[in-house]
Amino acid sequence: MTESVPEALAWKIDQATSIIRKLNGVVVALSAGVDSSLVAFLAHRALGNSAVAVTGKSESLPTEELEVAKQTANSIGIRHLVVQTSELQNPDYYSNPQNRCFFCKETLYAELRNLADSLGLEAILDGTQADDIGDDRPGLKAAREAGVLSPLLQASFSKADVREAARFLGLSVWDKPAMPCLSSRVVHGEEITAEKLGMIWPAELFVKRLTGVKDLRVRYAGKTARIEVSPEDRKLFFDENVLDQIDQELRRLGFTKVTFDMRGYSKKDSSTIGNALTLPMASMSG
Repeated sequence: MTESVPEALAWKIDQATSIIRKLNGVVVALSAGVDSSLVAFLAHRALGNSAVAVTGKSESLPTEELEVAKQTANSIGIRHLVVQTSELQNPDYYSNPQNRCFFCKETLYAELRNLADSLGLEAILDGTQADDIGDDRPGLKAAREAGVLSPLLQASFSKADVREAARFLGLSVWDKPAMPCLSSRVVHGEEITAEKLGMIWPAELFVKRLTGVKDLRVRYAGKTARIEVSPEDRKLFFDENVLDQIDQELRRLGFTKVTFDMRGYSKKDSSTIGNALTLPMASMSG
């Protein structure tokens, strides 16, 4: 028997679709995440060829994440464009203040506005949903200032609603862990460079492949790497051989010290490594 969409969720899907359908063409800011992927799906359903998905490419976006965005757009059937963004050229961004995300999104939305105007499309859409509003997100301020619309928020989607809707609609990313940009791993106040970002992603990819953990962060501060995983995944690291391999590889990538946050993964962006409860991993004292 085919599982039917719950009535309350079906109403939200219809509501968001109706909001989009009233617009004279849209550009969807598509990351590789589930929120924006759902918006892209609904925009294509509502507007067909008058909906275009766009992904911003920069040093802070892993190549693998860009490929996920491309694959998602292809599976939806929506036209997909990639624009190069240059936030690392902006000192307001690379100096890494607390509101760094504002300058990133400001750059992205300016690019998307120019693109929308050139294509004759009315609006820019993002994947903001109700659970985002309680967070400290400077990027949301940039979105509002740029006139970006949030159909999921307008239709009262929660994060759980988004994942459930994406599952019912057949989106492969429905259960994909959140993946903030790589710059979020660098402690605030420490300058963001392409070199640092180029250390962080290979480190995360190595640890994921070695341990099987799906959701983790490798935080960066002064060439110290702090590994954070969810509390339930900490057991995947309780092996001296695993710890030694991680230590050796991350040192090879350029880190001078590797630590493990005993409290588990924290959603706080660019949290201060000095305030964390950390424990040196096996063979790390040399």
